[in-house]
Amino acid sequence: MSGSIADTRNRQGFAGTSFRNTPLEQVRTLIISFVQGLFNGTPVGCYHWEPNEETSEIVIRDEDPIHVETVGMRPAINFTMGQVNFYNVGMDDLLDYRFTDGQKTKGVLVPGVISINICSRSDIEAHNLAWVVSEHIWLLREILLRQGFFEIGRGITISPPSPAGSVVANDSGDEWRISTISVPWQFARKSAFTPLGRQIVDNIVAHIQANSIQRVESTGWPYDPSGHPYSVHECAPDSFAPLASDSRGGTPDPAGNKSNPLTLIPHPLNPAKTVTIRTVRPFRAGTRASSSGRAPALPIDDSCVKKSEVVTRLKGADDGC
Repeated sequence: MSGSIADTRNRQGFAGTSFRNTPLEQVRTLIISFVQGLFNGTPVGCYHWEPNEETSEIVIRDEDPIHVETVGMRPAINFTMGQVNFYNVGMDDLLDYRFTDGQKTKGVLVPGVISINICSRSDIEAHNLAWVVSEHIWLLREILLRQGFFEIGRGITISPPSPAGSVVANDSGDEWRISTISVPWQFARKSAFTPLGRQIVDNIVAHIQANSIQRVESTGWPYDPSGHPYSVHECAPDSFAPLASDSRGGTPDPAGNKSNPLTLIPHPLNPAKTVTIRTVRPFRAGTRASSSGRAPALPIDDSCVKKSEVVTRLKGADDGC
């Protein structure tokens, strides 16, 4: 068959047209081939079709627009795919479930409509050819059913002849007439997936979870503006010297003159609370130096200042007194 049927598929991805790999293209291919075969069987002089459009008495091609300079005075037929739907056939469209590996098999009916446009310079000729095509699709529907259709050939409608400006290129609508045949069709689709090794499904689930779950992002220690990581400590202030500073650092005085002080800031995860921060691992590889030029506080296990404890020992009988 000639290249009048459009073919833009990557043969490395799909080996041939079929209901399994390219179902919508297969619908178009089967119906176009049916109409081409119908007119190819007619005798010469009675709308005989040939793959070579130069010798063919009627032009039958895919959804390409009809060009007047190519067709000439001959009638022409082209095809347009309409809307395609998915019809549910049960709860979750489930046909089978395999408990051994969790495989689900689902099925659905896919109905649609294809429009067969019969174009001619005579409205009577366009209407008559539309009847011939429609009657043979209805009469020989078993041929198409054997090719994989679930339903086709019933509920066909034929429109009255009208101007063909939308189908025939560079035509004002005054010369060409069109009669459109609407052919409903259905095919059944069954697909299955198995949880074991299902890479595509795992990728979908991972992206859904990543984009829908509210979470607190963390890449390690939080950083202060100078580029040093810090940790958050919730310590109660010293009751007898809340502003004191020792070797571990302390809360800055109002003038801010303490060296390497602990700083009071709102909690990064709860701004309603005030906490102290200290620098951690300041000299590890990749840590930037402080903008002030001063060394940050040394890392310690516990930044909270401990209170001194005074132990009083009373003399007693055990001292030999």
